[in-house]
Amino acid sequence: MLIMEALQWANDVLKRQTDLTNRLDSPMLDAEVLLSAVLEVNKTWLFTHLDYELKTDQNERYRESVNRRATHEPVAYIVGSREFYKRDFAVNRFVLIPRPATEVLVEHALQISSSVISPISPDFKISSVLFADIGTGSGAIAVTLATESKLPVIATDTSKQALVIAKTNAHKHHVEELVDFQHGNLAEPIIKIFKSLGVQKPFQHLILCANLPYLSEKQIDTGQRDVRDFEPREALVAGHDGLDAYWNLFRQLKQNRSVLPERVTTLIEIDPSQNLSIQNLIRHAFPHSSPQITNDLESLPRVVITEI
Repeated sequence: MLIMEALQWANDVLKRQTDLTNRLDSPMLDAEVLLSAVLEVNKTWLFTHLDYELKTDQNERYRESVNRRATHEPVAYIVGSREFYKRDFAVNRFVLIPRPATEVLVEHALQISSSVISPISPDFKISSVLFADIGTGSGAIAVTLATESKLPVIATDTSKQALVIAKTNAHKHHVEELVDFQHGNLAEPIIKIFKSLGVQKPFQHLILCANLPYLSEKQIDTGQRDVRDFEPREALVAGHDGLDAYWNLFRQLKQNRSVLPERVTTLIEIDPSQNLSIQNLIRHAFPHSSPQITNDLESLPRVVITEI
Protein backbone atom coordinates (compact mmCIF):
# COMPACT_ATOMS: atom_id res chain seq x y z
CA MET A 1 0.00 0.00 0.00
CA LEU A 2 0.98 3.57 -0.63
CA ILE A 3 0.83 6.00 2.30
CA MET A 4 -2.27 7.67 0.87
CA GLU A 5 -3.96 4.27 0.52
CA ALA A 6 -2.91 3.16 4.01
CA LEU A 7 -4.33 6.28 5.60
CA GLN A 8 -7.63 5.95 3.76
CA TRP A 9 -7.91 2.26 4.69
CA ALA A 10 -7.20 3.01 8.35
CA ASN A 11 -9.67 5.88 8.43
CA ASP A 12 -12.38 3.60 7.01
CA VAL A 13 -11.64 0.88 9.58
CA LEU A 14 -11.65 3.28 12.52
CA LYS A 15 -14.87 4.96 11.39
CA ARG A 16 -16.64 1.60 11.09
CA GLN A 17 -18.45 1.61 14.46
CA THR A 18 -21.99 0.29 14.84
CA ASP A 19 -22.44 1.75 18.34
CA LEU A 20 -22.74 5.52 17.98
CA THR A 21 -21.87 6.08 21.67
CA ASN A 22 -18.50 4.37 21.18
CA ARG A 23 -17.29 5.98 17.99
CA LEU A 24 -13.70 7.13 17.91
CA ASP A 25 -13.40 10.92 18.00
CA SER A 26 -10.63 11.43 15.43
CA PRO A 27 -10.08 8.40 13.20
CA MET A 28 -7.92 10.15 10.59
CA LEU A 29 -5.70 11.75 13.23
CA ASP A 30 -5.29 8.34 14.88
CA ALA A 31 -4.43 6.83 11.51
CA GLU A 32 -1.75 9.46 10.92
CA VAL A 33 -0.19 9.10 14.38
CA LEU A 34 -0.08 5.32 14.13
CA LEU A 35 1.49 5.37 10.66
CA SER A 36 4.05 7.97 11.77
CA ALA A 37 5.03 5.66 14.63
CA VAL A 38 5.36 2.62 12.38
CA LEU A 39 7.51 4.50 9.86
CA GLU A 40 9.34 6.46 12.59
CA VAL A 41 8.70 9.77 10.85
CA ASN A 42 6.71 12.91 11.65
CA LYS A 43 3.32 13.72 10.14
CA THR A 44 4.78 16.35 7.84
CA TRP A 45 6.91 13.65 6.21
CA LEU A 46 3.78 11.56 5.60
CA PHE A 47 2.08 14.28 3.59
CA THR A 48 5.15 14.99 1.49
CA HIS A 49 5.58 11.27 0.68
CA LEU A 50 2.02 10.13 -0.03
CA ASP A 51 3.27 7.92 -2.87
CA TYR A 52 5.74 6.06 -0.63
CA GLU A 53 4.98 2.34 -0.68
CA LEU A 54 5.01 0.58 2.67
CA LYS A 55 7.29 -2.40 2.99
CA THR A 56 5.73 -5.75 3.91
CA ASP A 57 6.72 -5.58 7.59
CA GLN A 58 5.59 -1.94 7.85
CA ASN A 59 2.27 -2.80 6.30
CA GLU A 60 1.75 -5.69 8.75
CA ARG A 61 2.68 -3.59 11.79
CA TYR A 62 0.39 -0.79 10.66
CA ARG A 63 -2.55 -3.12 10.18
CA GLU A 64 -1.95 -4.55 13.65
CA SER A 65 -1.83 -1.06 15.19
CA VAL A 66 -5.01 0.06 13.45
CA ASN A 67 -6.86 -3.08 14.48
CA ARG A 68 -5.81 -2.51 18.08
CA ARG A 69 -7.08 1.07 17.92
CA ALA A 70 -10.36 -0.20 16.51
CA THR A 71 -10.93 -1.97 19.84
CA HIS A 72 -10.50 1.46 21.55
CA GLU A 73 -7.03 0.75 22.89
CA PRO A 74 -5.51 4.22 23.40
CA VAL A 75 -3.05 5.39 20.76
CA ALA A 76 -0.51 6.19 23.51
CA TYR A 77 -0.37 2.55 24.57
CA ILE A 78 -0.08 1.32 20.99
CA VAL A 79 2.84 3.61 20.12
CA GLY A 80 4.27 3.40 23.66
CA SER A 81 4.55 7.11 24.37
CA ARG A 82 2.70 10.37 25.02
CA GLU A 83 3.79 14.00 24.89
CA PHE A 84 3.64 15.99 28.13
CA TYR A 85 4.99 19.49 28.64
CA LYS A 86 6.62 19.26 25.18
CA ARG A 87 8.53 16.10 26.11
CA ASP A 88 7.99 12.50 25.09
CA PHE A 89 7.18 10.05 27.89
CA ALA A 90 7.11 6.27 27.71
CA VAL A 91 3.78 4.77 28.81
CA ASN A 92 2.22 1.35 29.04
CA ARG A 93 -0.91 -0.17 30.58
CA PHE A 94 0.59 -0.02 34.07
CA VAL A 95 0.42 3.80 34.10
CA LEU A 96 -2.14 6.49 33.46
CA ILE A 97 -1.71 8.37 30.19
CA PRO A 98 -0.57 11.97 30.95
CA ARG A 99 -3.20 14.61 30.14
CA PRO A 100 -2.75 18.25 29.07
CA ALA A 101 -4.83 19.38 32.07
CA THR A 102 -2.08 18.17 34.41
CA GLU A 103 0.37 20.60 32.81
CA VAL A 104 -1.47 23.36 34.70
CA LEU A 105 -0.52 21.72 38.00
CA VAL A 106 3.12 21.51 36.93
CA GLU A 107 3.14 25.14 35.77
CA HIS A 108 1.87 26.39 39.12
CA ALA A 109 4.29 24.20 41.07
CA LEU A 110 7.20 25.65 39.09
CA GLN A 111 5.93 29.19 39.65
CA ILE A 112 5.77 28.60 43.40
CA SER A 113 9.29 27.17 43.47
CA SER A 114 10.71 30.08 41.47
CA SER A 115 9.22 32.61 43.89
CA VAL A 116 11.26 31.26 46.81
CA ILE A 117 14.30 33.49 47.15
CA SER A 118 17.24 33.16 49.52
CA PRO A 119 17.15 35.70 52.37
CA ILE A 120 20.93 36.05 52.01
CA SER A 121 21.06 36.98 48.37
CA PRO A 122 17.93 37.95 46.39
CA ASP A 123 19.64 36.75 43.19
CA PHE A 124 20.06 33.18 44.43
CA LYS A 125 17.20 30.71 44.69
CA ILE A 126 17.15 28.95 48.01
CA SER A 127 18.41 25.39 47.65
CA SER A 128 16.17 23.99 50.37
CA VAL A 129 13.08 23.51 48.18
CA LEU A 130 11.96 19.92 47.69
CA PHE A 131 9.30 18.70 45.27
CA ALA A 132 7.23 15.59 45.91
CA ASP A 133 5.08 13.74 43.38
CA ILE A 134 2.58 11.41 45.04
CA GLY A 135 1.32 8.58 42.83
CA THR A 136 3.88 9.35 40.14
CA GLY A 137 2.73 6.77 37.57
CA SER A 138 4.72 7.43 34.39
CA GLY A 139 6.78 10.02 36.26
CA ALA A 140 5.57 12.81 33.96
CA ILE A 141 5.08 15.30 36.80
CA ALA A 142 8.25 14.40 38.71
CA VAL A 143 10.50 14.32 35.65
CA THR A 144 9.11 17.59 34.30
CA LEU A 145 9.57 19.35 37.64
CA ALA A 146 13.15 18.13 37.90
CA THR A 147 13.98 18.98 34.29
CA GLU A 148 12.51 22.47 34.43
CA SER A 149 13.69 23.50 37.91
CA LYS A 150 16.86 21.44 38.47
CA LEU A 151 15.53 20.91 42.02
CA PRO A 152 15.28 17.52 43.79
CA VAL A 153 12.08 15.47 43.66
CA ILE A 154 10.83 12.50 45.66
CA ALA A 155 8.29 10.47 43.69
CA THR A 156 6.17 7.72 45.21
CA ASP A 157 3.89 5.01 43.90
CA THR A 158 2.33 1.79 45.18
CA SER A 159 2.91 0.10 41.82
CA LYS A 160 6.36 -1.34 41.22
CA GLN A 161 5.51 -1.70 37.52
CA ALA A 162 4.72 2.01 37.32
CA LEU A 163 8.00 2.89 39.02
CA VAL A 164 9.88 0.96 36.33
CA ILE A 165 8.32 3.21 33.66
CA ALA A 166 8.90 6.34 35.74
CA LYS A 167 12.60 5.49 36.17
CA THR A 168 12.86 4.88 32.42
CA ASN A 169 11.49 8.37 31.77
CA ALA A 170 13.83 9.95 34.33
CA HIS A 171 16.78 8.31 32.58
CA LYS A 172 15.47 9.33 29.16
CA HIS A 173 15.35 12.99 30.21
CA HIS A 174 18.63 12.88 32.16
CA VAL A 175 17.27 13.64 35.64
CA GLU A 176 17.74 10.24 37.31
CA GLU A 177 20.07 11.84 39.86
CA LEU A 178 17.49 14.49 40.78
CA VAL A 179 14.47 12.20 41.20
CA ASP A 180 14.33 9.71 44.07
CA PHE A 181 11.68 7.08 43.35
CA GLN A 182 10.14 5.42 46.40
CA HIS A 183 7.74 2.48 46.59
CA GLY A 184 5.02 3.05 49.14
CA ASN A 185 1.56 4.31 50.04
CA LEU A 186 0.96 7.97 49.20
CA ALA A 187 3.19 10.24 51.35
CA GLU A 188 4.42 7.49 53.70
CA PRO A 189 7.89 7.17 52.11
CA ILE A 190 8.40 10.94 52.35
CA ILE A 191 7.22 11.04 55.96
CA LYS A 192 9.58 8.19 56.78
CA ILE A 193 12.50 10.12 55.28
CA PHE A 194 11.74 13.25 57.31
CA LYS A 195 11.28 11.23 60.49
CA SER A 196 14.74 9.72 59.96
CA LEU A 197 16.20 13.22 59.80
CA GLY A 198 14.93 14.07 63.28
CA VAL A 199 15.39 17.73 64.19
CA GLN A 200 17.51 18.31 61.10
CA LYS A 201 15.36 19.72 58.31
CA PRO A 202 17.49 20.42 55.24
CA PHE A 203 14.42 21.46 53.27
CA GLN A 204 12.45 24.51 54.35
CA HIS A 205 9.73 24.21 51.74
CA LEU A 206 8.00 21.05 50.49
CA ILE A 207 5.96 21.47 47.31
CA LEU A 208 3.81 18.37 47.20
CA CYS A 209 2.05 17.51 43.93
CA ALA A 210 -0.52 14.76 43.46
CA ASN A 211 -2.65 13.58 40.56
CA LEU A 212 -4.30 10.73 42.44
CA PRO A 213 -7.31 8.68 41.33
CA TYR A 214 -10.37 10.93 41.58
CA LEU A 215 -13.14 9.28 39.57
CA SER A 216 -16.15 7.61 41.18
CA GLU A 217 -17.23 4.07 40.35
CA LYS A 218 -20.19 5.47 38.40
CA GLN A 219 -18.01 7.83 36.38
CA ILE A 220 -15.63 5.09 35.27
CA ASP A 221 -18.38 2.58 34.47
CA THR A 222 -20.22 5.07 32.27
CA GLY A 223 -17.10 6.69 30.80
CA GLN A 224 -15.23 6.24 27.55
CA ARG A 225 -14.10 2.74 26.60
CA ASP A 226 -10.59 4.00 25.93
CA VAL A 227 -10.26 4.82 29.63
CA ARG A 228 -12.55 2.23 31.22
CA ASP A 229 -11.22 -0.82 29.40
CA PHE A 230 -7.52 -0.02 29.13
CA GLU A 231 -6.11 2.42 31.68
CA PRO A 232 -5.28 1.04 35.15
CA ARG A 233 -8.42 1.22 37.28
CA GLU A 234 -6.41 1.72 40.47
CA ALA A 235 -5.03 4.95 38.97
CA LEU A 236 -8.51 6.24 38.14
CA VAL A 237 -11.09 5.25 40.77
CA ALA A 238 -11.19 6.28 44.43
CA GLY A 239 -14.45 5.25 46.08
CA HIS A 240 -18.06 6.32 45.63
CA ASP A 241 -17.25 10.03 45.39
CA GLY A 242 -13.73 9.75 43.98
CA LEU A 243 -12.11 11.37 47.01
CA ASP A 244 -10.89 8.38 49.04
CA ALA A 245 -7.26 8.76 47.93
CA TYR A 246 -7.14 12.45 48.79
CA TRP A 247 -8.85 11.82 52.11
CA ASN A 248 -6.09 9.36 53.00
CA LEU A 249 -3.35 11.68 51.75
CA PHE A 250 -4.44 14.67 53.82
CA ARG A 251 -4.98 12.44 56.85
CA GLN A 252 -1.35 11.28 56.53
CA LEU A 253 -0.17 14.87 56.22
CA LYS A 254 -2.21 15.99 59.22
CA GLN A 255 -0.96 13.18 61.44
CA ASN A 256 2.66 13.89 60.52
CA ARG A 257 2.65 17.62 59.93
CA SER A 258 5.19 18.28 62.68
CA VAL A 259 7.91 16.21 60.98
CA LEU A 260 7.51 17.94 57.63
CA PRO A 261 9.24 21.20 56.61
CA GLU A 262 8.09 24.51 58.01
CA ARG A 263 6.29 25.35 54.77
CA VAL A 264 4.25 22.78 52.85
CA THR A 265 2.29 23.64 49.70
CA THR A 266 0.04 21.00 48.17
CA LEU A 267 -1.12 21.01 44.56
CA ILE A 268 -3.65 18.35 43.62
CA GLU A 269 -5.68 17.59 40.51
CA ILE A 270 -9.43 16.97 40.84
CA ASP A 271 -12.56 16.40 38.78
CA PRO A 272 -14.34 19.74 38.21
CA SER A 273 -17.41 18.46 40.08
CA GLN A 274 -15.32 18.12 43.25
CA ASN A 275 -14.29 21.77 43.59
CA LEU A 276 -16.45 22.35 46.68
CA SER A 277 -16.18 18.94 48.35
CA ILE A 278 -12.38 18.90 48.11
CA GLN A 279 -12.17 22.24 49.92
CA ASN A 280 -14.26 20.84 52.75
CA LEU A 281 -12.04 17.75 52.86
CA ILE A 282 -8.86 19.81 53.12
CA ARG A 283 -10.30 22.18 55.74
CA HIS A 284 -11.39 19.19 57.80
CA ALA A 285 -7.74 18.16 58.08
CA PHE A 286 -6.32 21.71 58.18
CA PRO A 287 -9.02 24.09 59.51
CA HIS A 288 -6.94 27.23 59.02
CA SER A 289 -6.05 26.51 55.40
CA SER A 290 -7.43 28.40 52.41
CA PRO A 291 -7.56 26.13 49.35
CA GLN A 292 -7.37 27.98 46.04
CA ILE A 293 -8.94 26.52 42.90
CA THR A 294 -7.23 27.02 39.52
CA ASN A 295 -8.82 26.31 36.17
CA ASP A 296 -7.38 24.03 33.52
CA LEU A 297 -6.87 24.78 29.82
CA GLU A 298 -10.61 24.37 29.22
CA SER A 299 -11.50 26.83 32.03
CA LEU A 300 -12.71 24.05 34.31
CA PRO A 301 -11.75 23.92 38.03
CA ARG A 302 -8.92 21.39 38.07
CA VAL A 303 -6.02 22.20 40.44
CA VAL A 304 -6.30 22.92 44.16
CA ILE A 305 -3.40 24.79 45.77
CA THR A 306 -3.17 24.89 49.56
CA GLU A 307 -0.67 26.00 52.19
CA ILE A 308 -1.00 23.53 55.08
